[in-house]
Amino acid sequence: MSSDDPDDVPLTDSIIARAWWWSLLVVAVLGVAAAGVVLFVRRAPPAAPSPSGAPIALPGPPQLQAPSAPHFTDVAQSSGVCFTHTTGAQGDKLLPETMGGGVALTDLDSDGDADIVLIDGCEFDGPAFSAPPKGRGPVQVFQNLGNMKFVAVPEAVAADSPMYGMGVAAADYDGDGRVDLFVTGVGEDRLYRNVSEGGLIRLHEATAESGIAGDGAWSTSAGFFDADRDGDLDLLVARYVRWSPAIDRVVDFRLDGVGRAYGPPTGFGGSQLSYWLNNGGVFHESTAESGFTVSNGSSGEPVGKALGLLFEDPDRDGDLDVFVANDTVPKFVFENTGSGIFREVGTTSGFAFDRNGAATGAMGIDAATLHQSDDLAIAVGNFANEPSSLYVSRGLNIRFSDDATVAGLAAATRPVLTFGLLFLDADLDGDLDLYQANGHIESEINRVQSSQSYEQPGQLFLNQTEQMEAASKGESSQLLSSSSPLFVQATPDKVGDLALPAVGRGAASADLDHDGDVDIVRTQVGGSVAVLRNDVLPDQSRHWLRVRLIGKAPNTGAIGSRIDLIACGKSQRRLVSGTRSYLSQVELAVNFGLGSCDQVETLTITWPSGSIEVVPVEGIDSEIVVSER
Repeated sequence: MSSDDPDDVPLTDSIIARAWWWSLLVVAVLGVAAAGVVLFVRRAPPAAPSPSGAPIALPGPPQLQAPSAPHFTDVAQSSGVCFTHTTGAQGDKLLPETMGGGVALTDLDSDGDADIVLIDGCEFDGPAFSAPPKGRGPVQVFQNLGNMKFVAVPEAVAADSPMYGMGVAAADYDGDGRVDLFVTGVGEDRLYRNVSEGGLIRLHEATAESGIAGDGAWSTSAGFFDADRDGDLDLLVARYVRWSPAIDRVVDFRLDGVGRAYGPPTGFGGSQLSYWLNNGGVFHESTAESGFTVSNGSSGEPVGKALGLLFEDPDRDGDLDVFVANDTVPKFVFENTGSGIFREVGTTSGFAFDRNGAATGAMGIDAATLHQSDDLAIAVGNFANEPSSLYVSRGLNIRFSDDATVAGLAAATRPVLTFGLLFLDADLDGDLDLYQANGHIESEINRVQSSQSYEQPGQLFLNQTEQMEAASKGESSQLLSSSSPLFVQATPDKVGDLALPAVGRGAASADLDHDGDVDIVRTQVGGSVAVLRNDVLPDQSRHWLRVRLIGKAPNTGAIGSRIDLIACGKSQRRLVSGTRSYLSQVELAVNFGLGSCDQVETLTITWPSGSIEVVPVEGIDSEIVVSER
């Protein structure tokens, strides 16, 4: 396992399939055994008798009080966002039916607030696709009118031929100052150039004229980033498995007591990523030349089964590296060598596998700097009975360890199946919290696993850094110590509609109503979208600062910039990139929670070019717009 070659690990589908079938029994047995070991090892010694002969009660470990949490309200219907995802399911249990769809929160009309873009599926008609109900296309746009009010814009995209949409990427690829869209799908991808004017949102399909050619693959997440630092934005597309209705029927996954069912991707072949180099708004394919292919050394077959995609810079060398969440095969890390050429180092970095050395059913992915240091944490949402992962790199390097257990995430995330996953400062205390959108893939799963359900509650894990620091100074009544977990799950009764059961898939965040706190839009397969308005701690005063960057053309969104903020001695760092979560894009503007702090000491922008600018901040609880000089 010391080699970068994934063939040093047994990866064959037959082995993984057998492991998946045995996993339920093994987990149950190991769980019982582990519980016994823990009870044996941690059992308190007998109480010593007091002089009177009565036992003396020994103090137990401190218990965390339930943290205060923001309350979320689903305002989709009242805000005008009426959308129900189309699966196309007709009883054949075809794998794509349970995997979509994505959401992008991005400013299409250039008015400074985030509009909502939702990606839809369509019907299957034998080997082909047919239009979804009401003839709507794969891209549904809801324009932000302000004050959490939206209006559907069906004319934003001209009537398209049918497409089974999956994910979406948003960025200004041609440098004209307007945000464009790239939509992924099963068998086809499409690029839409933004031609909006005068507040009217219009998107023109430009796939062919941009040079992007399809090959019939199943694409999932996608993202724009400046891979070679030439100023314009290149495009990376995640690919899932080799799939067709015929292949799916041959695989014929079944569950006892259910019959044909939606199953893991172990019966399907892998795929390569697809990388497109931007040359003045025209793309050419450069996957192999740039180092983005990963093949089995014995068979030559593609290894990847990619669902989640993330760009980050853990070694702080100014070049964006790429992290890929693969489903049931090792996750990838593509290190940028500095010239737009990448090398895959997932295994040697410690990111490819979980803490037990196993590949997981990885879906969503996001990253954050969680402490006042250079440590980078990358969270990955996994399949049911696999806890979410939290890979932490200490120092400026690409070396990770899975700290989910010590951080307090493992136990609470093991029972659920997580797709969308986001870091956000939900309570505006200056520390990034973690949200998970959960939901199973098999609608009948409860018939064979009583511990599982198709609809699953969303989860919010609150970052306890501020409380632990206060406790160390004797300033907190909460029972916290340096050994307390970093994250504590907010109880469902505190977070409102965020915790309502759903078949959660895509998730994205933005301050949709410009009130300073971050809201969430969550999709669900075959169900209605949720627009989760954040009503952050109305009984407490929490300050904030919103920073929106305007970069020099062609990278007008300043993607790849780093923002460093210090307020009341506390530092925060954010990378400007919308590509994260699952099939989705967050807004590029960044909201910093300041807690009770009422002033910002320094705000520093490191632009993609490497130039550094210190920006004066005269007030808080407002937005500042910074244009690159």
